[in-house]
Amino acid sequence: MNKLLTKISIGAIILFSSATLALAQSPGTNQPQTNANTSPTLAIITPSEGQTIYGNKIPILFSVENFEIVDYKTNTAPKVGQGHIHLWLDEASQTKENATKVVEDNFTYSDVPFGQHTLVAELVSNDHNSIVPPQKATVKFTNAQISTPEAAAATGFDKKTGAVILVVVALVIVAAWWYTKDEDEEEMEVKQVPKTKAKRTAKRRGK
Repeated sequence: MNKLLTKISIGAIILFSSATLALAQSPGTNQPQTNANTSPTLAIITPSEGQTIYGNKIPILFSVENFEIVDYKTNTAPKVGQGHIHLWLDEASQTKENATKVVEDNFTYSDVPFGQHTLVAELVSNDHNSIVPPQKATVKFTNAQISTPEAAAATGFDKKTGAVILVVVALVIVAAWWYTKDEDEEEMEVKQVPKTKAKRTAKRRGK
């Protein structure tokens, strides 16, 4: 009987030890998990690399992740994960002094000369210094006049299409004029009929 109890006790101890070891090796809910990359990232969505924009206004759209864009005028103290965007257009020497300060995920340049351009953007902290590690994005694009052949091809409007539209408009104008002309002639005929009848009645009375 004592031997049987001893075997049972040993078996229970082995089972308990195995269960304890398994729990220790398995990841618990309270243990830290491996997180995905949470570093700030910056990308220029518009204009895209090599894109041609027609007109002298250049709309810019950014993609910012894991970083809060705030107004540096009201958030002056540096804070991790917070700041704004510095933007340079065709600047050979890029400094925080000559940067355009952007506090949203979009911006529009006006009166940009036609030609090829280089756009550089960077995430910076509230004190205008680069974040660590630095996050910069660069794209090269071209803007051109709307009247260029490329713009006409891009919009699907060419000289042949313009000629067809002019012909259609002319036909519509002629048809409208013809319809109005017929209505005017009918009205004139209706007005002349009573006068003719009145003259005939007056002749009969005179007889």
